[in-house]
Amino acid sequence: MSGNKTTTSATQANGNVCPICGKRAYSKGGIHPQCAVLQADAARTEELKAQRKLDAETPKESSWSKKKCPKCSNESHVRKKICDCGHAFF
Repeated sequence: MSGNKTTTSATQANGNVCPICGKRAYSKGGIHPQCAVLQADAARTEELKAQRKLDAETPKESSWSKKKCPKCSNESHVRKKICDCGHAFF
């Protein structure tokens, strides 16, 4: 058995390097498919993050303490048995 090991640095110098991750890319375009998806979705991801942050900052009224009247669509407390419009919930 030979003590010499082959090195791949000579073969990697000739290949395409992905501009996103910096590793060798074997695809025709010179960019990994995963990296291309991340690059294409970057703007949408930032918008989603901003929307989630905005949603987290706004206080939400708890929906478990309200029920909607099927007759007038008015929201009232869950313990209320008769709506202001006269609809009986039970």
